[in-house]
Amino acid sequence: MRITPLLIALALTAPAHAARPTKAPEPALHAYVIGRYAALDNELGLASRLMEEARVADPTAATVTRRAWDLAVAAGDQQRAFKLAKSLAAAGSTDAEITMTRLAEAAARKDWTEVAALRAKLGGQGWPLVAGPIIDAWTAAARGDHAAALAMLDPQRSQGFMRSYVIEQRAHMLAWLGRWDEAAAAYRQARMVGGVAAMFLKQGQADALVMAGRRDEALSVLFPSDQPTAAARERLLAGKRLGLMAAEPRHALAWLSVRLAGDLTRERAEPLALLFARLSSFMAPDLPASWLTLGDVLGRSGRSEAALAALARVPTGLGLGEAVRARRANVLEAAGDAAAAGQLLKAAADAPGASAEDWSSLAAWHQRAERYADAAAAYGVAIDRFGAGLGATAWNLHYLRGMMRDRAGDWPGAEADFRAALVLVPDEPSVLNYLGYTLLERHQQAGPRAREARAFIEKAASLRPGDGGIIDSLGWMQLRLGDVDKAVISLERAVSLEPQDPAIMGHLGDALWQQGRRIEARFRWRQALTLTALGTAAADERRQLQARLDYGLDAASAMLALR
Repeated sequence: MRITPLLIALALTAPAHAARPTKAPEPALHAYVIGRYAALDNELGLASRLMEEARVADPTAATVTRRAWDLAVAAGDQQRAFKLAKSLAAAGSTDAEITMTRLAEAAARKDWTEVAALRAKLGGQGWPLVAGPIIDAWTAAARGDHAAALAMLDPQRSQGFMRSYVIEQRAHMLAWLGRWDEAAAAYRQARMVGGVAAMFLKQGQADALVMAGRRDEALSVLFPSDQPTAAARERLLAGKRLGLMAAEPRHALAWLSVRLAGDLTRERAEPLALLFARLSSFMAPDLPASWLTLGDVLGRSGRSEAALAALARVPTGLGLGEAVRARRANVLEAAGDAAAAGQLLKAAADAPGASAEDWSSLAAWHQRAERYADAAAAYGVAIDRFGAGLGATAWNLHYLRGMMRDRAGDWPGAEADFRAALVLVPDEPSVLNYLGYTLLERHQQAGPRAREARAFIEKAASLRPGDGGIIDSLGWMQLRLGDVDKAVISLERAVSLEPQDPAIMGHLGDALWQQGRRIEARFRWRQALTLTALGTAAADERRQLQARLDYGLDAASAMLALR
């Protein structure tokens, strides 16, 4: 799932800072330079200590202090990060990132008067547009104004991607206030959002149901489809309470930071994502999601040792072993040790008591290496061994195996898996979209299969109207079936939802060309080509886009064939 468009802009709001101090004395300059090299080598702890030496040697160098704060945050040095944030603020810094660091410290100390004062300094541009109202709500709640707090977290007052943040936080607050029936309903709604919190939101719903006296419903929610859910179910069956997801307001702000970090890291806004991941761990070191998210962010930024250290902080006994192991494998693989990653995952899959998640992690490892048949086989083991026990939740295994079979060239097997997934969950938009789009590609002419494809895509779009990928499928289908005007409307909407996706941008260019808007079509193709060049798309996609620019849509395929 990709991030919503506005958050892409939010990721760009972190200020640029000078790369080196000015007029620093020799000891400071020496420590600064060596610290910079250590940072480039991802030796975060060493880099942070050296930058602190540089700052102490020349306390007047504001750039050194700022860089020291950057590295203290990256290294997870909470005490130093908080101290330097105060120092920068005292020196006149008004950066939102520094202010948010000070706010996190105040929240950890439960000083809500200071939280309110610092919140006023965040402003309303960039990511504070998302975080600000939620901070306001929990500040009001912590001060006892519960009615005002809930009013601030009214989903009807929010739009776009912000609404999902508000829904999730409202669920936390309703549970914190003991309004259990409302909390259970809110958590059920929040679970549809996805993200790293998704595996925990189900437990929040179950806890609220138990507290509302609806234990049987709670157990039905905790169908053991994954290890964390199964572990939670066992705790309930043993008469233990699952507990609040946000036992204190600081936990709620930590969840906010987890969500921001997860969304921003998918957009490769690594410094800002790392800040929020670290702040989450500073505010709520007892929150497993903080360390899972921090491991993800550090791993994606190439800081493998720090990532592994963060993952080691995830508590045991919560059923998170498979999630941690999969992340450890991702970190090892990203660090260039794919063999060690595979060995780790194979050992887990072959061990007694292996789970569906273990086999899924092994399948994902094969997939990353484009061993699609091997990935499909691993998913097949998960289906054969665990599918019957997973019930309807096994749809995802069929969906994943179907995609791998498709990429391996086994379309009949893939189609069978997609249809099996729809038998289990008939209204799953991702399956409807994939199957409909692929059927349309294979059966472009009018007929039963094309009509079925159209029905699948239209249903997916009605179920998930905010998904740019699905709306792209809708527009592409309309274009293929000759409804050009509707296609342009749909594809313009898809681009508004996913402005960084080159495939969607290219589809809009094709539709505009067929509508006779040739200049606009070339503009969109040029945008798509620029976006493709920045990504990892195949060279063939770039060639096709360039041919459209050179010869127009009608002649592009023929001219490519002559090359």
